[in-house]
Amino acid sequence: MNEKETVECSKHGPQQETFVCCHIMKGFQTGVRVGFHCAEYTPDNPRPDAWCDACESRFQAAGGNWEGEPEEKADIKILCGSCYDEAKRFHLAVA
Repeated sequence: MNEKETVECSKHGPQQETFVCCHIMKGFQTGVRVGFHCAEYTPDNPRPDAWCDACESRFQAAGGNWEGEPEEKADIKILCGSCYDEAKRFHLAVA
């Protein structure tokens, strides 16, 4: 990992920088599952950008375009790679 792609997490130390919608982050912190959708996984990107069910609905309603309201409502946040993995497991778990 190069410096541009890492963040310092207070819980996990230096980690891969990842991007999620604000709803995934908030739901993970408050214990409310909001769903988990993401871009395609690749060997070069094992933690692709991720978003919740509501953001997925806005994205689809906008014809698969993130510009405008879908992007504004997503309010993208940064998570470390380990927090991303934990959030993914949480939001995909069956209640």
